[in-house]
Amino acid sequence: MNNKKISQIGERELIKFFLKKRDKSLNDTDSIIYKSYHDDAALIENTGKYTVLSSDMLIQHTHFPHNMTHYQMGEKIVTVNVSDIMANNAICNSILISMALPSSMSMDEFDQLTDGILDKCREYDVNLIGGDINENSEIILSATAVGVVDDKLKLLSGAKKGDLIAVTGELGSPAAGLDLIYDDMDISCEVKEKLIKSIVEPVLPMDTFKLLNSYPDMITSMTDITDGLALELYTLREKNYNMGFDLNYNDIPHDKYLGIIAEHNKKSILDYILHFGEEFELLMTLDSDKYNEYKEIFTDKLFIIGKCNDSGMITMTINDKKISITPKGYEHLKE
Repeated sequence: MNNKKISQIGERELIKFFLKKRDKSLNDTDSIIYKSYHDDAALIENTGKYTVLSSDMLIQHTHFPHNMTHYQMGEKIVTVNVSDIMANNAICNSILISMALPSSMSMDEFDQLTDGILDKCREYDVNLIGGDINENSEIILSATAVGVVDDKLKLLSGAKKGDLIAVTGELGSPAAGLDLIYDDMDISCEVKEKLIKSIVEPVLPMDTFKLLNSYPDMITSMTDITDGLALELYTLREKNYNMGFDLNYNDIPHDKYLGIIAEHNKKSILDYILHFGEEFELLMTLDSDKYNEYKEIFTDKLFIIGKCNDSGMITMTINDKKISITPKGYEHLKE
């Protein structure tokens, strides 16, 4: 156990400590690529047609619930950035992570934070190639992820009338998990653990993504669900010349306890499913003919939740009634 404060160590030694841990997990330490990781700028090999870049920042009071461990914070900064690369059907290979940390942070906490980062990098087969450390009153983690893709590249645009709308997993669980953190209720420990884990330890649908990557002709547009299904669909509509989307509530995968938890918190289950986000599942439109051709391959891996049309509206059928969906969702710098 090391209770020494990081302010007693200093930036240079903290970076050395972190990089020493990182270096233990790397192979081919004689390569010029590896050697560049210790220079002011790192090299990456670019064998694809496109280099894909994404940057995201997590701030403690905004993105980390109060019970989130330093290890989980480290995991999340990797997950959110790799997710953005996957959303283009690209393979993430490298990441740079900068940290602003309180001087009161202990070395044990710093050790946990960096373990979370490195363990997720290993899980997603991503190399940590650099970053920076500075001081701040609360934890801020900022990362830039780098990926490569060839003609398998998928953008937000590309959807067409008649395409199917699909997601890779359950929606709404992180919203319910967050409410359980701040307002406990009498449901099974197993359910609580699953839902809370979905917000503090989000995971990417990596196996499904790898399979999707092999069938790019089926996908017409693609993104990830970080700001809520409704807001992501409105973004898709903007990028596809006001295309319409018609959802079927009964086809949207979600935990069966969401309704109970929503009611306990005086909310609608649709608030959880449509307007929260943080699922890090993939949202895509699929060519219907190609999907039917490959359907058996994606059994239990893709969930068809609706269809594209030319109405310019986003609607949902629930209890045989069609309702309009409004573009609510989390947005920074907006009241």
